[in-house]
Parts: sequence; structure tokens; C-alpha cells
Amino acid sequence: MNATEILDMIATINELENITEVEVTIGEATVKVVKGTPEAPALPGFTPASAGSTAAPTQGFANQASSGQVKYALDLANKIGNGNMTSVVNGLAHSLEMTTDDILHPDLWESDMTRDHASLYLDVLEAQYNKMKKGAWG
Repeated sequence: MNATEILDMIATINELENITEVEVTIGEATVKVVKGTPEAPALPGFTPASAGSTAAPTQGFANQASSGQVKYALDLANKIGNGNMTSVVNGLAHSLEMTTDDILHPDLWESDMTRDHASLYLDVLEAQYNKMKKGAWG
């Protein structure tokens, strides 16, 4: 099996929705693919990206939310949740009719929030904040 075949296999595994871990052994070589792992262990001699600054990356992925969207979302989340981000995740999940596992945790917004997340989350957070300002929440 050559490198192209292995990469094609990994791409196929990545597209699967119900399988999160696959291990293939061919001869003496073993390839293990695990999807959904939040952070891989650091390789010797390399510093993980999360170990440094907490500032938004200067060069992100193609669909990454802007730093302004992230800051605004975090500001609203802090105002709504009073520091309790679990309640923010629960509120987003309830409003968007999703499970809490489907909601990106606010601790990951700076590095992992996409424009799609921002679009969904900001609408809900703004509506909740406006209700809170009007006194609808107590």
C-alpha cells in the first residue's frame, strides 16, 4: 500500500459520520485514525498552539469567525452567563434545538469558532441579552 492509497483511505474515513476510530494493519505497518479528538498529544520538541498566547490566531482556517465576532460573542456570553459558561452552552442548545455536545464550548471560541457558529450563536445571544436588559429574566 503506497502513501496515496493511505491518504485516500484516511480521507474516506474522515467523511464517515458514524465511525470515529479506525485502525488498519497491513503487514508490519499499522495506521490508526481517530476523529473528534479535541487535542492530540504534543510531539517531542514542539509546543502546542494552545500553550502560548490566548489571542486569536493571525492566520486561521478558511471559515474562521472574525476576531470581532468572537469577542462580541464572548462579551455577550459573559454578560448572560455571569461567568457560568455551562449555562450559556445550555441556553444555546435549548434555543437552537441541539444537544449540548453539538454546541462549541465558549472556551474554544477563540480558536475553533467558524462563521457558521458565529451566525447561529450571535443571533441567540443577542436575543437573550436583549430580553435580559428588558428585565424579562428576573
